Amino acid sequence: MTRPVFSTELFNARVETQIQTFFDTMNNLFGRRGWDPDPPHREDTAWSNRDFTVSTIARYRDGAFKRIRFTMRNLPGFVRKPRNLEDTSAIRYEHRFIFDLPREYPQNIGAIRPVAETPLYHPRLAASGTGHACYSVRGELDRILEDLPFFVLLKPDRVEPPSQFQSDHGLNMAAMAWYEQDADRIVETLDQLWEAQHKDGPAAASRQGRVRILESSSSSAESVRRAPRVLDKPSRRTSVRILDDER
Repeated sequence: MTRPVFSTELFNARVETQIQTFFDTMNNLFGRRGWDPDPPHREDTAWSNRDFTVSTIARYRDGAFKRIRFTMRNLPGFVRKPRNLEDTSAIRYEHRFIFDLPREYPQNIGAIRPVAETPLYHPRLAASGTGHACYSVRGELDRILEDLPFFVLLKPDRVEPPSQFQSDHGLNMAAMAWYEQDADRIVETLDQLWEAQHKDGPAAASRQGRVRILESSSSSAESVRRAPRVLDKPSRRTSVRILDDER
């Protein structure tokens, strides 16, 4: 293992800042779509609003954050092959991924391997719909969090169908064939359902216990904070292809 770049304090401050940057960026996107923004609340090591929860659920021996659990709500995704695109019984609106940050993070980001805890019918997941995703690492933690909702929404630059990209057929060839037959309508259907979940302003998710508005309390965190990005059409970047071991 490469020697850690940051001390525990700076490592955790960087992670906290990037989680906040993710929420800022998504609120920026929601605002441009005319949806009500929802600032995150923090309780212990979980950041949450009505659409997303980001939790740090394991640490390294020195106390540095290790495992991230990312929950997405109000986000349509196919959990099985639909009979047709009007088959809403094939869609669920809550999805969870987990992944580990390497202790030498932000080095070695290619070691980050998102794992689907809830099933998705997706070309870049095995037929079971869970397990390691065939996922292109596009940047650090904030970028991974920003990408995964669009991975669920089957955006072409996350699916990378071989008919459009110099790519492979993923981990589920049947799902890739289904996707390539009607990619535009699949993406449009999911986007319309996502819009429908927000156009009337969904009720805020219930929160139990004492919470507080998330504010950075670390001067170290401020030093690594970046401005929110525009996510409509993310630029293609040099990426690392993460494949399932059994592929």
